[in-house]
Amino acid sequence: MKRFFIICPLVMFGITVNAQQKKNLNSYISYATFNMVGDEATPYVETYITFDKGSLVYTKNDAGQYNATVNVTIMFKQGESVKNFGKYSLSSPSVADTTGINGFFMDVQRYSLDNGSYTLEVILEDENNKAEKPFKVEDQLLVDFPEKFCFSSIIGLESFSKAQTDGNNTKNGYDIIPMIMPYYPETINKFSFYAEIYNAKKHLGEGEKYLLNTYICAFENNAKLNNYFFTKRMNAKDIDVVISSMDITNLPSGNYYLVLEARDRNNEIIGLNRYFFQRSNSSYQIDNSLMASINTDEVFSGQINNLDTIREYIRTLSPISTLVEKDYAEELIRTDDIKTMQQYFYTFWSSRNKIDPRQAWLDYYAQVLRVNASFKSITSKGYATDRGIVFLKYGAPDRIVQSYNEPGAFPYEIWHYYALGSQRNKKFVFMTRDIVTNDFKLIHSDAIGEINNFRWTNEIYQRTYGTYNDYGVDEVVNPNSYGDRARDYYDNPR
Repeated sequence: MKRFFIICPLVMFGITVNAQQKKNLNSYISYATFNMVGDEATPYVETYITFDKGSLVYTKNDAGQYNATVNVTIMFKQGESVKNFGKYSLSSPSVADTTGINGFFMDVQRYSLDNGSYTLEVILEDENNKAEKPFKVEDQLLVDFPEKFCFSSIIGLESFSKAQTDGNNTKNGYDIIPMIMPYYPETINKFSFYAEIYNAKKHLGEGEKYLLNTYICAFENNAKLNNYFFTKRMNAKDIDVVISSMDITNLPSGNYYLVLEARDRNNEIIGLNRYFFQRSNSSYQIDNSLMASINTDEVFSGQINNLDTIREYIRTLSPISTLVEKDYAEELIRTDDIKTMQQYFYTFWSSRNKIDPRQAWLDYYAQVLRVNASFKSITSKGYATDRGIVFLKYGAPDRIVQSYNEPGAFPYEIWHYYALGSQRNKKFVFMTRDIVTNDFKLIHSDAIGEINNFRWTNEIYQRTYGTYNDYGVDEVVNPNSYGDRARDYYDNPR
């Protein structure tokens, strides 16, 4: 049995650990930030905690039914100061029979907070399973609603409808059911979402209009998808509600952003927000007709006539490829069809830079050569190692901490990026068990779409403090003895 605990600002990053063969609470947590309008407008955070019914222990109630109870503690802290909190017991829906329990139930709460940075701390405990210690996790949260045009968080919705009465799931006249996670399997073909826009009238003026562009773009390269773009003319108000749906039946498997982009009458961007989600769609296939129309005698890739060379060039594209492109490329390089490889290679770079795809490739290849020189391991070229992949996806980090001789720790590096697109202050932690191999594995990052492991220090200090089982599945090892610096380096980049 596996135990999952996910906490995210409406983006997904998961933590998976081994658990004992018994009941373990499985929970999925997300949150979103919104603002109240008016003279005394106060921002607030909305939390969504979803519980796997089958992971809880049920006891009989007075009505002869069965319930599970979860003790929930949520705190928003700045340093050691608690700015807002919730502490309550949550009861599951009643069931008549505890055999074969499945499905989920969700709890929604709202907490007022001033603009600022916070540490969100969540503690969950199964009241009927005290043998399992309470589970605790933290995340960094930013509440930022300036006195100008801005967006709330975007929420992916399982469903929405006009509200008949107000309830916990009611927002601006709609009853909304948030998605458990931002993951859309092929059984879900409708993508619904909700967001709010603030201060349009204050920013633009009474009676002004603006354009709201809504589109889906690829996570890896921000390329807009032609069939998933629409525009709506909006009247400037104190608050505008955006609630809509898209048909994603033909959206390929991959990682994506839903983007809301506001432009004024001068076509200048005045506001933008994004929602990360994942799509699984095994029925989608790449359309080869466009590639087949490319005359390789007239494009730069047609000059790559060596079969092994074109295969290797295609392999180097993996770090910046979408999931569909990766799958297609892996199949293609198993063949001897050099012409299709040339066509694919040109199509790939033309989709990134229509004006000069050759120069785009040459610029990228210069970086490939750089990572091959810096990050190659005994068994892999640099572009195939974790550090090389991150470098090619995001560029050079702004800061690197290299700690190869820390007492009690395996060699590790912490990369710090000041900005990754719209993300700020993101870090990547790499570790190796043997410095000679130069094969550093990514064990944690707080960037969207990357592996997230809040027990990453356990990995680093396993050399001294043993395995997870020595400390318990939920323990986090953060040594503070002399020379143990990993957590300090992470929290306070040099």
